[in-house]
Amino acid sequence: MKFLTYMSMRKAVASALLALSAAVMVFAVACGGTETVIQTVVVEKSVPGETVIQTVVVEKEVQVAGETVVQTVVVEKEVQVAGETVVQTVVVEKEVVVEVEKEVAVEVEKEVQVVVTATPEAMMEAEDDAMMVDPADLPDSKSPPGSVIMADLGSALGSITGNGGSLPDAPLSARHWGAGESLFTPGDADWDVPMLAESWDLADDLSGVTINIRQGVQLHNGWGELTAEDMAWVLNRTNPAINPESIAASAANLTALFGDVPVEAIDDYTISAQFNNFDVRWASNFLNQEASGGLTTMATSKRAFDENGRDWLKDNFVGTGPFRVADFKSGTSVTLERVDDHWRTTPAIDTLRVLAVPEEFTRVALLQNGEADVAFIDPKDLARMAKSGFMQVGAGQGIQEGIMFPGNLWETTNALTGEAIDFPSHGVFVREIPWVGNPHSPQDADNPPGIDDMEQARLVRHALARSVDRDAIVEHVLGGVGNPVHVTYFSTFNPNWESQYEYPYDPAEAGRMLDQAGYSANDDGTRFQIPLFVGPELGGGEGPAGEIGDAIAGFWEDIGIRVEVLKYAYGVFRPGLVSRSTVVPMLTSCDDGKESYPFDWPKGLVQTTLTRGGFSCGFESPDILAWYEAAAAEPDREERIRINKEYLAYMHNWALFPGYVTVPQAYYANPNYIASWDMHLGNTYNSPENIVLK
Repeated sequence: MKFLTYMSMRKAVASALLALSAAVMVFAVACGGTETVIQTVVVEKSVPGETVIQTVVVEKEVQVAGETVVQTVVVEKEVQVAGETVVQTVVVEKEVVVEVEKEVAVEVEKEVQVVVTATPEAMMEAEDDAMMVDPADLPDSKSPPGSVIMADLGSALGSITGNGGSLPDAPLSARHWGAGESLFTPGDADWDVPMLAESWDLADDLSGVTINIRQGVQLHNGWGELTAEDMAWVLNRTNPAINPESIAASAANLTALFGDVPVEAIDDYTISAQFNNFDVRWASNFLNQEASGGLTTMATSKRAFDENGRDWLKDNFVGTGPFRVADFKSGTSVTLERVDDHWRTTPAIDTLRVLAVPEEFTRVALLQNGEADVAFIDPKDLARMAKSGFMQVGAGQGIQEGIMFPGNLWETTNALTGEAIDFPSHGVFVREIPWVGNPHSPQDADNPPGIDDMEQARLVRHALARSVDRDAIVEHVLGGVGNPVHVTYFSTFNPNWESQYEYPYDPAEAGRMLDQAGYSANDDGTRFQIPLFVGPELGGGEGPAGEIGDAIAGFWEDIGIRVEVLKYAYGVFRPGLVSRSTVVPMLTSCDDGKESYPFDWPKGLVQTTLTRGGFSCGFESPDILAWYEAAAAEPDREERIRINKEYLAYMHNWALFPGYVTVPQAYYANPNYIASWDMHLGNTYNSPENIVLK
């Protein structure tokens, strides 16, 4: 199977890197400077049936005016393949003589022959063998004593607004770094272990809850003790129903839970909240450190906001965790320092420095040469890293990547306000869109005989779900690490999963469905065009998600659908989800697409009008609303499972959010420096306060 779009994108990246590398090399030679230049050289070679991008980093010493500098040389060679093996000639070293007065460089090439097995399988084995390292030969850490350096994806160091502040409506991912804390946190067995909450009293009629805040918890940088007033302010400012300016991820969960009734501080250490729609996950998800709502409930200082204003708090993080943010450069780096005598635990390390490193090969190189102690590793490289002697660390989480189909707005009444929704003037139904069904006007001239608009769009979405070989993506894009997913929010390894809800890979059947829906191929083989936006999970377009999106697009192209994969900033795309105005399919986990989330948790909140005014999956259904409300209010676990099985059957039938693959989030650490890093269950890495050095 050829991933056409995927491979063409890789070629474009390779060409861009070569051009940039050449420019850097010329600058280094002409200026005769004494700085060390680190440069990536991309060598592209062809093998039967597949194009492989190989990255080579080459450095040499150059004598300039009596000083030695490091120069990186650009290499580009074409390789002709014949048979099973080829000999590739790569220039890996050049002798450069520099005449300082004239600034002229004379280059003499030396050739080194490298034998490469031409078959993709043998090439992968050769790369695996090259990475086999005896743990005793792993590098020594170059970090200062007591400090840990971590290389993470670039997107991990920015918020929706691109700043590093602690405003609750524009949160920083400081919970990963041990700087932020919430009311609850996952434990070894349960998701609702108290953190900043010390105790609580749930109303017998489930109408509300009173939470006692832990006393003596100190805010960072001298901002005093955390109070109930601070915590109530965080929740209210984050809730879009109370603060329309809130843009926090998952903030709409608070709208669904509390409505427009503010959380109140009834004394210095007690808050009282009234539920608008009770949800059994109020502690395990909405007000939790690691679940989807945890993005929005980190404690911070109301007084800091009152005294310094919004702009100051946008650029300065004030939290309560065992680490404090000492320095933050959005999209570049963050430096965290331990908090001595912390109420919960005092870290064993002095500092944690997280670097934004978008390129996978650079993160691996930093780890292999001791410049980084921990690094995020793309799924396709996990199998090889496991053989390399490095130690895997992580929170046991897998991100489900599915494609949601916005525009399918099927509710007629706003569940929050009770008001009718004015669909005749809504933009998503102005023109016919193949994957959007219109229940408000199901008959139109575009429908084939005997098929209304809802069935027509359902057939299209089913075809898109059945035309993708999930196993092939796991093998070729994820390097054999990961698992297929068929209906997002449900793990195929859960005991309650049933195989009847899988979408088998069947491009012929997918084509038949498209023909039945009235989308036969034109003379050029095209049926229709579709955009696909790559969401922010797993590094967005610059990370593994981008490669998964390209692969899915390649399969869709094979059945005659022309695809444009969109990889721009999520902050630009998100307003269309909030306003329910976008119709662009999105590759995402949509909050709850986490492999570890329990089967019985209520499903589909962000697929209803309950979160209007905030984030959603872009589609809304009265049936999903009914199942969500029933499960959210149901105290019996087995009954919630029964309800969710009905939701599962519905989602499979209508294919509003088919899943494709689960991607493990894994980090690798240098065992010569890090002895252990225990984490609690979560969405990504966490608890750096538990890092133990050798």
